[in-house]
Amino acid sequence: MEAQLTSLIKTKEEADIFVRQLLNIGEEMYRAGGEISRIEDTLHRLGKEYGAVHVSVYAITSSINVTVEFEGDYSLTQNRRITKRESVDCTKMEMLNQLCRECAACPVPVGELRKRVAEVMSATRKEGLFYIGEIIAVMALTVFFGGNALDSLVSAVGVLVIIALQKWIRPYFSSMLFFNVTVSCATGVLVNFLNLFIPGIHVSQILIGDIMVLIPGIAITNSMRYILSGDTVSSFEKLTDSLLQAFGIAGGFMISILLIPGVINDAVERTGATGVVITLLAASLGTFGFCLIFNIRAGRIAIPTFGSFISFGLYLFLESMGANVFLSAFAASMMIGVYGIIFARIAKVPTTILFIPACIPLIPGGYLYYSATAILSQDWGAFRTNISGLILVAVGISLGLAAAGEIEKILGKIVKRKGV
Repeated sequence: MEAQLTSLIKTKEEADIFVRQLLNIGEEMYRAGGEISRIEDTLHRLGKEYGAVHVSVYAITSSINVTVEFEGDYSLTQNRRITKRESVDCTKMEMLNQLCRECAACPVPVGELRKRVAEVMSATRKEGLFYIGEIIAVMALTVFFGGNALDSLVSAVGVLVIIALQKWIRPYFSSMLFFNVTVSCATGVLVNFLNLFIPGIHVSQILIGDIMVLIPGIAITNSMRYILSGDTVSSFEKLTDSLLQAFGIAGGFMISILLIPGVINDAVERTGATGVVITLLAASLGTFGFCLIFNIRAGRIAIPTFGSFISFGLYLFLESMGANVFLSAFAASMMIGVYGIIFARIAKVPTTILFIPACIPLIPGGYLYYSATAILSQDWGAFRTNISGLILVAVGISLGLAAAGEIEKILGKIVKRKGV
């Protein structure tokens, strides 16, 4: 008779099923937007709670490798190749987090675990809310970046092209890079064409608003955070892919401007308290739209929405005091990180759910767009200014979030050591 491996894993067949569930959880966490370090920590902790002697988890952006060692010198290694990254799905991330917390606190039999993992994997998001979120986000962020009400309406027309291509054309593309070039070019052509018949609209602000639902700003920021945490393999793989996607988007807009050149008007100038209020409200509404895109549960939406309001308020305050974009982005993102950590502890959810949407107004979509237009006009001085601004903001956001995370770890160790 085969020896029992642990109190919950009795046979080698059950051990095989268990390790497969670890891989399923890890893959779903990554696809939903989870961090590599969180995936490794979660799978390691779950394996130990099920009685494994040793658990080794190695995850990068393209694969997960899990080795679990049991009593009696029996070990099992499985790996999973990750070929597709879905849009961030905070509800699924929260469901996975809750499942792992419950099973770590009170482990269930392997068969029950498999059933519960399958239920989470089969959960689907409401497609309509995703598209409504995109419309709200681009309309709000067009105003945020200096557009007016008319520009906001035109950006909504532009995002309808993005939605149509995402829904019906994306499945036929094997390369996300070429899809981004295609969708940004098609959107740019439409907006520039409308500019011929609607004089006075601000094309740049409209396109920047539209670009925000395409640009992998969160992915770029996370890759920088991976570098800071020492996870260099994942960081450079993710950073390279994200930059290719970003420049593909910028390239598509460049092609559209070459195809249909038009008059580029300056952004709406906002001054005084009224201008600040409009900017902050637009930032908050844009975050609300991304909460729908990221499928955040209704009861959580107010937290990141208000977080974006206060954090970008800090950004504007520091900017008005003469601080550069790096310091402003660093301080604002650190505030978001601390804010997210506090409310994540209260709500018992991953911090990522709360600070990812709140970071949206800080994402340097404008710097990316103006870097592309500077190349078209061969204004290399403007290109250097904008590309350096993009890098400074991205690094500032990454450092701010990383600093908040490090403070959390230090305080956790102090509390644990003192036994509080």
